[in-house]
Amino acid sequence: MPGRKARGGASPLKRPAAILRRAPDDPPFLEFWKRTKGTLPEKIKEADLSTLNLALGFLFNRLREARAQFKQEADNGRRGAFTALGAFHMFITLFKKPLEETLHVPIVRLQDALVGLEQNRIEPILKPVRRRGRARSGHAYDSIRGNAVATVQRLQQAGLALNDALQAVARQLSHLGVRPERGSGTVTATTVRNWCDEVSSDVSRQTTAALMYDHILSPEENKRFLALPKDRAKQFALRSLSSYVLSISPGRQKPT
Repeated sequence: MPGRKARGGASPLKRPAAILRRAPDDPPFLEFWKRTKGTLPEKIKEADLSTLNLALGFLFNRLREARAQFKQEADNGRRGAFTALGAFHMFITLFKKPLEETLHVPIVRLQDALVGLEQNRIEPILKPVRRRGRARSGHAYDSIRGNAVATVQRLQQAGLALNDALQAVARQLSHLGVRPERGSGTVTATTVRNWCDEVSSDVSRQTTAALMYDHILSPEENKRFLALPKDRAKQFALRSLSSYVLSISPGRQKPT
């Protein structure tokens, strides 16, 4: 961000091309990338496994760093998103044919657009498209809805009546600062009940909310949940909901 410096005195968000002009004391992941870029085939052979495993190690380490930045930085997650995109950019360009085909270019353009936001510049890729009618909710919000509906089901499995479960989930979301999709009020039991109806009616199971619901209530997850004592199960269900909302909402305050 403006005025802040990353490790080594570098600006946290740089133009992607600037990565080529690092000092000789490059961090290991960058030294590895410069040395290995464009050397891997798309079909990995036994001789390539060592390089691929190193590449995967660097990829996941960078993504973990990006996750920490997304959670900790007071920039609405931009630095974490930039780092994550950079990790995938570097991984893709380790492969010879994808590098030749410039498959990483869309990622670079999005990185550059994130840099532009720090410079009060909005690239066309980030400009909203004007449409008539109500805008659809984003995938992040839909995933919260699916998680909330699954939490209602979990609370019922732990012994709560439906109305009590709806109210408990609505109260937790309100404490977290989650707002209804429309309007400026707070999430109510009626709001959550409507979400439940929407997820139930999604027979094709293609929406983000339905996919999140099914993931949380998968047979494996359900088996672990039902093994908990009921009091612990209720706490676990609400705590899991809170943890998820906080994990995808940088800067959101934990409930008191």
